Amino acid sequence: MNITKKIAIAAIGFVSMGTVTIAQSLEDARNAVTAEQYQKAKSMFNNLVTTQANVGANYFYFGDLYLRLENADSAKVLFQKGIAADPGYSFNYIGLGTVDLFNKNETAAQANFDKATASMKKRDYKEYIYIGNAYTYERSLNLDKAFPWFEKAKANGSKDPELYVALGNAYKAQKKNSEAVAEYQRALTYNSNLPSVDVNIGEIWTAAYNFELAESTLNEVVAKNPNFGPAYRALAENSYRWASQFPAKRSELLPKAKEQYSKYLDLTDRSADSRYRYLIFLLNAGDFATLETEAKDFISKYSSKGDYKLAERFLGYAAIENGHNQEGISAMKNFISSVDKKRLIANDYLNLAKAYQSNKEDSLAIENYVKGYDLDTSNVEILGNIAKTYFASKKYGKAADYYQKLTRQPKASFTDWFYLGYSKYFYFAIELNNQKPRNEELIKKTLLEADSAFTYVAEKANNADAYLYVARVEYYLDEKDPEQKAVKAYDKFIELTLAKTTPLTDRDKTNLVEAYSYNGGYFAAKDKVKAKEYFDKALELDPNNAQIKEALRAIKG
Repeated sequence: MNITKKIAIAAIGFVSMGTVTIAQSLEDARNAVTAEQYQKAKSMFNNLVTTQANVGANYFYFGDLYLRLENADSAKVLFQKGIAADPGYSFNYIGLGTVDLFNKNETAAQANFDKATASMKKRDYKEYIYIGNAYTYERSLNLDKAFPWFEKAKANGSKDPELYVALGNAYKAQKKNSEAVAEYQRALTYNSNLPSVDVNIGEIWTAAYNFELAESTLNEVVAKNPNFGPAYRALAENSYRWASQFPAKRSELLPKAKEQYSKYLDLTDRSADSRYRYLIFLLNAGDFATLETEAKDFISKYSSKGDYKLAERFLGYAAIENGHNQEGISAMKNFISSVDKKRLIANDYLNLAKAYQSNKEDSLAIENYVKGYDLDTSNVEILGNIAKTYFASKKYGKAADYYQKLTRQPKASFTDWFYLGYSKYFYFAIELNNQKPRNEELIKKTLLEADSAFTYVAEKANNADAYLYVARVEYYLDEKDPEQKAVKAYDKFIELTLAKTTPLTDRDKTNLVEAYSYNGGYFAAKDKVKAKEYFDKALELDPNNAQIKEALRAIKG
């Protein structure tokens, strides 16, 4: 999962308030949010809700900041206080509805949105923008439901830049870059001083691998607003991505990236929030060595509670990536056991499982892979890891179950199909075939499923190994082989193996001897000439094989 998305701060517009003094104070706090000066913004909002306790907007935008930082519990408290302080200010119901969406309760969310829109006047539209925004946070993401609200806002808000910023953010989340840029540019026609919008456009160019255009776009922001921190963060992210795509430029770009991010930290007062964002930047930049060091330092200074709980996740991910498995396991276990379960994602269990697997603790690895898969059943990587770990542990029946799930995925590979057959084959050969009493019905079902998987790979990929296993499975299904299925599969294996342009390996030779010997034995009583041809070829590869020599003598006799 891309964790940047979970924390990214969208550009925000401004709602006019009742008096000039209030508007300026609230605007300052919101500007601090836009500038990603979160600690400063929290301090300003705290002052606002203390000194202007009856102004509902103060609570709403304070709560919105917590939503953007994924602290829905703190946000909910603020929205509830806002309703109590100023029942006529309906936006706090939108905030509560957004919290409901975070908690996957769409019915409750809609009820709160209905409350927010019940008293709208004929010319009102802002509520629609913010209800649309509610569906754009990572934890409530449902963009299909966001756009209709934005469309409703157009009736009266067609000249409001905030509407087009919201549309641009939604398209950006969909990775529809052209549409996003068009909406952002439309916003700029109504208000040319929206540096956060220009930063978003720069980030789009970075995502599109147009690093030079991203850099020039962001440098223009810096030229106009030299103290606008997010521009330096975006420049740093662009430099890191650029370096990752062009290794020859790493020596030039990586120092530049660190310098740019240092500037960002300076402009955000090196607060806990900006340093926290730095951890996210390092994670997405793949700089795990620095991330591990920075995460440890961050946790020692600010702990890993409340707003900063995810710092433990970052430490765990980095330690595991750096091969420090025990430290990573400790961090991840502590994080998983103490964080609100709603904040857990599949990658938490996936990383913990990888660490256990590296420590040869396969049962614990599997347990955590399964937990990760339960959180995200579309995660094919987890499915594959579960299947591979079961296979490596020689739990072939379980491995087959998960390879079966893999082969049902739209992009299942031939390898997935082959290992489905492989797992079924060994499940039969090592487990079922040695059980007493034998379950003949299950044995036949297992072999037929293996045969089907191997045949699929053999025919679709023209794969020699798949034909080899088709032959072996067919033998166990019916040793008499009346339709010569095993014979034909061995013949195809022989053909494909001999057609290789590289020299035969010892494994190739062993498998060829098996194929020639089986087919020779099959024809021994039916066609001695053909049988001799097969046995002769087997003997060429294995001249000291006593069994082949004995078979040839039997044919001559």
